[in-house]
Amino acid sequence: MDCAMRFNIVTSVFNGEAFLNETIMSVVSQAGNFSVRYHVQDAGSTDSTLKILEGWRQRFEQGFPISCSRVDFTFASERDGGVYDGLNKAFAQCGDADAMTWINADDRFEPGAFSTVATIFSSHPDVEWLTGRQTVLAESGENLYMSPLIPLPQKAIAAGIFDGRSVVSFIQQEGTFWRPRLWEKVGGLNANYRLAGDFDLWRRFSKHAPLVSVDAILGCFRTRSGQLSADRKSYYAEVDAAMSEADRIARKKATRLYKLRGYTYPVMVRHYGGPWACEPWPMSVLTFLGGRGFKLEHWRLQLARLVGLAD
Repeated sequence: MDCAMRFNIVTSVFNGEAFLNETIMSVVSQAGNFSVRYHVQDAGSTDSTLKILEGWRQRFEQGFPISCSRVDFTFASERDGGVYDGLNKAFAQCGDADAMTWINADDRFEPGAFSTVATIFSSHPDVEWLTGRQTVLAESGENLYMSPLIPLPQKAIAAGIFDGRSVVSFIQQEGTFWRPRLWEKVGGLNANYRLAGDFDLWRRFSKHAPLVSVDAILGCFRTRSGQLSADRKSYYAEVDAAMSEADRIARKKATRLYKLRGYTYPVMVRHYGGPWACEPWPMSVLTFLGGRGFKLEHWRLQLARLVGLAD
């Protein structure tokens, strides 16, 4: 049977024994008519990470049951220049694909994520990259937070406002997928970054295509003690060092327009089980209500569609 979609998924890991099994399972248990090429790039772990990876290799050799068309699992171990260098090395081990992303060794995908992405990419060839609802887990795995759909306008991403300071939102890497042609167009990750490589990648992606928000949970970010992303001071230093004076002026203007709700943004939604449809949504104009205004605006749009008032 021909596969409608081929996924390249990679993980860069260093001493990731605590959550690695859960991360791998969230990849290889995805169900649907697609194939998965999954490569884990270890950076020289000294805990049981390599033992875990060898265990998974043996499981697949012995016929580990899968629910998609095919899973090809590999791993390698060598020193690297940081997580983004490791990710670039991991992607270099993968062949041709139709969709790609990475998942960190303490995060996970949600069931149905790949099937959702496959359906959208197949039925909407103009969509170059997409992201799901932001979802955060506790270290124990407990679900802490699931966001409403966050406005992520193309020009605002390019201006670099989604760093947690200009506006409180980030683009959650877990659950963001893109087509390989977009990755190749921007040249992949900049391995000179230690913390903000995904922030830089999103900015470069946004210069070529809008990010489409999907009304679904695709991936989950886990908060835990000792993770690199907790070092906000160093993260912000990397972000600022990469910006010219012109970039900082553009970021300030984009932040002001964002707070005035001056953008529209593309959202992928399904109405009553129908096909995925990409719609331009306005940002909430009820600014004095804060987050409640955002929710009310979405309910207003839903009501408008029901009574035939929306386009």
